[in-house]
Amino acid sequence: MEDDPFIKHYTYDLSPELITCLNDKPPLEEKTILEWPELGKIIFKKPKLTVINNYLIKPLEETQSFAELPSVPVIVDNINKFVLHERLTSTVKNHVSQFELEVLSIITNYHDFDYSERNFDNAEYLRYCYCLHAINHVLKSRKIVLANDIKKNSNEDELRDQGLTRPKVIILVPFKDSAYRIINMMINFMSRSENFNVVHKNRFLEEFTGEELAMPKKNPKPEDYEKTFAGNIDDAFRIGMAVTKSSLKLYEDFYTSDIIIASPLGLRMIIGAEGESSRDYDFLSSVEILIFDQAEIFLMQNWDHVLHIMNHFNIQPKEAHGTDLQRVRSWSINGLSKHYRQTIMISSCKLPNLIAILKNRCLNYGGSVSVVNPIVTGTISHVVCRLQQFYHKIITKTPTESITQRFQYFTNKVLTQIRASNEKHVMIYVPSYFDFVCIRNYFKTEDYSFVQISEYTKPGKVARARDLFYHGECQILLYSERYHFYNRTRIRGIQNIVFYQLPTIAGFYSELCNSIVENDSINQTITALYSNYDSCMLTSIVGTQRAKYMLSSEQKIHMFHSGT
Repeated sequence: MEDDPFIKHYTYDLSPELITCLNDKPPLEEKTILEWPELGKIIFKKPKLTVINNYLIKPLEETQSFAELPSVPVIVDNINKFVLHERLTSTVKNHVSQFELEVLSIITNYHDFDYSERNFDNAEYLRYCYCLHAINHVLKSRKIVLANDIKKNSNEDELRDQGLTRPKVIILVPFKDSAYRIINMMINFMSRSENFNVVHKNRFLEEFTGEELAMPKKNPKPEDYEKTFAGNIDDAFRIGMAVTKSSLKLYEDFYTSDIIIASPLGLRMIIGAEGESSRDYDFLSSVEILIFDQAEIFLMQNWDHVLHIMNHFNIQPKEAHGTDLQRVRSWSINGLSKHYRQTIMISSCKLPNLIAILKNRCLNYGGSVSVVNPIVTGTISHVVCRLQQFYHKIITKTPTESITQRFQYFTNKVLTQIRASNEKHVMIYVPSYFDFVCIRNYFKTEDYSFVQISEYTKPGKVARARDLFYHGECQILLYSERYHFYNRTRIRGIQNIVFYQLPTIAGFYSELCNSIVENDSINQTITALYSNYDSCMLTSIVGTQRAKYMLSSEQKIHMFHSGT
């Protein structure tokens, strides 16, 4: 048991120096860069202490470090090296891939984990790893509590083994289909036990399956669209789960649940807003593992929901909720739960919003591991049309200033050039709806010939806008990223594209560029605006080396040729 990372992590007593270090802005960190066989280049960060005293590791051996990166696992290892609960050792596959071994060796040691290379090939492997980790964590917690229940009857003191509320694991996913796959995987982990029962399974199957999108056979959607929107894509759900000796209870009240799986919207509806009488967020007070999967899709839903949820984690509860305070861990009572919470962030691309969550709202004393493999070519290499692509760098000092500077550059330089050249069939692609509204209002004020398509445009108006744009009866199509994400409509008649900001999902760049029909008699161009704060998106599109040069160069305009 002493070698169990679960025991090491949750019986560790933080020193005042370590708490101070964790709360510093920015915190002092030690960095280690390693190369692993499957994950590739990883960076391990842990708090850097300026003062170390004798009781730094109070309940453990004083020679141990408070945050150690596991050694790289080799393929001859098997899954039992991860100190699984006995109920899992006989039900999970013994031999796993090298990729799964490496992921499990990180997350089972309770490091924060940032993985931004999720794709449809490794999605199930990643889901397998974090589902196994979550169930293993809950079963171990339950085992210790039950063992201490017996000791309590023997009048043994200081049996501190739980948090202020029961929920230990929160998994945030965008759609019901994702939750369906997660719960099915957890059921498979536990179902081989004798007399195992899933409570409310029929209700679960009824509510989390069906309602699939009908994919068109004529003009089919891209393959990644069909895979993303497979199954039930309802984005307003939440479900509590309680793990017992012989059952998995679904639809449990949150305060009797061990695991909660929800969408950001589903959880936001429970948390509520300031001033609402029915709001409730005490159940987030003692969360020990927080998992984001398909995190980039949250930006296509409503990122404010995620930020609102993050503001309510590990806050001391307002009510007792039947908790035996004599059994609550001392660090939980002292309001230090945020330093013990592990966060696992899984996405298909590295994005500043996700990085900000990990940097500003995750304070795990166990450190963090990030996969940071360089991108060799980027999605620009998938552009096959003959196009000149101009990248305009906007010089700005702060993220807030970049909003104003981008708009001024766009109106003074880009739009002026479009109007002077009398270009038609110009699509302006806008990721942020806030920017979309600002540009739309400006177009109306300056009497531009334009049509608009956003996520709020009714189908009839979309059809009319597409028709007017295709036949050249208007000069500009103002087009939002969210509409493209949810519909992936092929817009006909595009001759020039202006990316007001680089796409959040890099694949959209090449997809839209390739939708241009080549015409030798027309000068077809791509114009993209970027600043230093778009480095993640720029890297995904042009590659790591090119992005570094473009961001550091004094040259303000860079040109690429494709299809030659």
